[in-house]
Amino acid sequence: MGCLEVLSSVLLRAARRSPARTQPSRAEVPRVGPRPTPERRHLAHRAFACGAGLFALSAVVITLLFFDFGVRVLASNDETRFPVLARDILANGHWFSPRLGDVPYLNKPPLFAWLVAVAAGPGGEVSQSSALWPSLIAALGVSLATSWIGWRLWGRAAGLAAGFIVVTTGGVFTMARAPMPDMTMCLFLTAALAAFVGAEFDDRRVFLIGFYILLGLGFWTKGPVALLGLGVVVVFAAWTGGWPAIRRLAFSRGVLLVALLIAPWFMLTMRTASDQFWRDTVATDWLTWYVPFAPWRGRALVEPLAQTLAILLPWSPLLAFAGVAALATDARRPGRKVVFLLVWAGVMFLFVAIGKEQRMRYYLPLCPPAALLIAAWYQRVNIPHRKVLSIATAALVAVGIVLWQLNDDARHNARTDLSALGPETVKLEAPLYAADVPDLVLTFYLGRPVIPVRTLSTPAAPGRRLEHGYLAVANRLLPQWSTTCPAPAIGAGMVNGLRFSVLRLEPPGCPAP
Repeated sequence: MGCLEVLSSVLLRAARRSPARTQPSRAEVPRVGPRPTPERRHLAHRAFACGAGLFALSAVVITLLFFDFGVRVLASNDETRFPVLARDILANGHWFSPRLGDVPYLNKPPLFAWLVAVAAGPGGEVSQSSALWPSLIAALGVSLATSWIGWRLWGRAAGLAAGFIVVTTGGVFTMARAPMPDMTMCLFLTAALAAFVGAEFDDRRVFLIGFYILLGLGFWTKGPVALLGLGVVVVFAAWTGGWPAIRRLAFSRGVLLVALLIAPWFMLTMRTASDQFWRDTVATDWLTWYVPFAPWRGRALVEPLAQTLAILLPWSPLLAFAGVAALATDARRPGRKVVFLLVWAGVMFLFVAIGKEQRMRYYLPLCPPAALLIAAWYQRVNIPHRKVLSIATAALVAVGIVLWQLNDDARHNARTDLSALGPETVKLEAPLYAADVPDLVLTFYLGRPVIPVRTLSTPAAPGRRLEHGYLAVANRLLPQWSTTCPAPAIGAGMVNGLRFSVLRLEPPGCPAP
């Protein structure tokens, strides 16, 4: 019985045993009620344990996630893209088609940009700190959703262990500090599968409505990748029960519900820029980005495993033991729970692993099922002094990741210096160009438009003649620029370790290389 079920059971039993309240007469004498039965005392104890466990887990997770709130510099275009979109929403009201410069951003639905805009608060200032709220809260939600699944499937101890393990994986702990939609999408996907657990293992079919709604919200966060939850439940149903089990998913009605939820974004997007949408978003971002059109090599087999082990650190060494133990379980009722986790992890891993684009954050949805597998395995291992060992391990991991994060924040922040682009050096009325320098990082921190120009490493960007103004150019491109656009250097800076020079362009300007 899960935590929510225990709490509701206590309330229901209390309501049933409470007599109807009437207006007492003056002659009535207060009577002492009957002593609690052992069953009521047991339920009350379980409810108190559930509440105390969730409170303790939340307190630990919040401490781990928020101790360095807003300290880390956003140093890549990926990290600053949605904060810049949120600023456009607040400044120009482009809620359904937020823009980067003058171009609508169609690669991802706008839900995460909305969340960043809302997190800016009444002042409407999207800052390095406020942009983190959606990801940090989503990481807390992932921990609690994972804990609920573990609690429901294996009990209180396994649930608390899974909630702690998932938030201390390298993937969740790192992506919680990045204003990108990956963490929020992971929350919707994990919560959707938690709803499926309620429908499948508690036989509460109404939970399937929540499952499909949460998948639709996940789509609004990052697009079709959130719909992998459908693949997980279909494969699990087919594996454990065949066609009758698939029919119990109300699949056709569920897919229709998801389609209705995501249809408004498609209609708004195609109305804004239909040709660009089908070419850049559907064809490039949703198909060729994941489908392995490139020939496979040895690296294609090794890199997915390396990315998985990296995103699950420091717990990845235990995953092998947990996986072997899971495969060794029998096919009875407890085995179905393990099969669900194996299917969840397997579908996520295979989908990302076959893609030609390999980035560690793509494997983020693997963290919850991996944490659950490790927690379930640990509960079955017979070791002495389990409680002392668990507390010591948790404390060691917590202290270790905090110290690592503090050191990494300091090293990371030291790799970015934009002081050479300050208003005392680069005049606000003159245009600012960027050549092979992250233009969205400059836009976010300088609070002004930065125009990207074509370079040898960005052949798809349109070429243009650079009029008077300023140019931030990567140092490795200086020889290329000096032949066609001689201009004096007035400063130097660095973005995420990439060193650049600031050139002052005099009239009549010069063509881009």
